Amino acid sequence: MDAVAFLVLVNVAMGFGFAVPIARVLGQISGRTGSILPYVVMLVAVYFAECVAFSGGMATQVFSIGLAFVWGGVPGMWLRRCRPVRKVLESAVLWALYGSLPTASFCVVVLFWSAIAGRSLLSSEAGLSFGIPGFVPLPLNTLPGFCAAPGMGTALLKAAITTGEVGLLIRWAQKSTRDFS
Repeated sequence: MDAVAFLVLVNVAMGFGFAVPIARVLGQISGRTGSILPYVVMLVAVYFAECVAFSGGMATQVFSIGLAFVWGGVPGMWLRRCRPVRKVLESAVLWALYGSLPTASFCVVVLFWSAIAGRSLLSSEAGLSFGIPGFVPLPLNTLPGFCAAPGMGTALLKAAITTGEVGLLIRWAQKSTRDFS
């Protein structure tokens, strides 16, 4: 199996594997506890868009962070009148973390193929031969550090943007309801 096939396999597993539990939460919040299939399809489409954004940005996270603003608006407008608010915000965090999975899958593939190739994963020399610049400090110039830093940074930033946007839309919906009552 080559690296591209392995990357596709990891993305399909992560995309469908994490979509089902999040779809159950979305079904509970929106009141549709019957079939979760529409939510799974929607989440897999979100995952596909995130994969395209990750590769389109050439692994720089630019488009992926841009999509965080879109994903904040989509569940925010859709779930802004749902209750309890805490559950809606938790689902927004899950949505944002789910959108960060393409970054994690890329890291898994890089680490897996580097380990198979016999590279030392924790040495700065292996990081240098991989292409990590020499001026990067020690924990980040290893392959796991190089993969973890942008992945965690992206996940935290996307969670903050998406959850903040959902929270603002919920607050505005509550305020507009009070103003017209």
